[in-house]
Amino acid sequence: MIVTVFRQRTRDGVDDEYHALGAGVIAAAQDVPGLISFKRFRADDGENCTIVEFEDEASHNRWLAHPVHRVAMRHGRHDFFEDYTITVCQAIRVLRQEPHEHVEVRDD
Repeated sequence: MIVTVFRQRTRDGVDDEYHALGAGVIAAAQDVPGLISFKRFRADDGENCTIVEFEDEASHNRWLAHPVHRVAMRHGRHDFFEDYTITVCQAIRVLRQEPHEHVEVRDD
């Protein structure tokens, strides 16, 4: 599994436009084969965090090359972000607790 952690802060006054673009990005990501999950969070200090999981590196690379994503990345760098970091990781182990049962170790 490939996990991308995207942390960023938006410039003042761009939240509405950024969220409108983000809705299109999330919709486009849903069509990428190999996407596992796409989640967005906002911290109390104003930092935004997106965590995206893909089955494998090929799936991740399809998303990286996706035209909607490429346009969004360009707009983000030039129009929306004060700063950002992107960390791409390969999962070594995934632990999931199934509801009220046990912890299952998966070596995906």
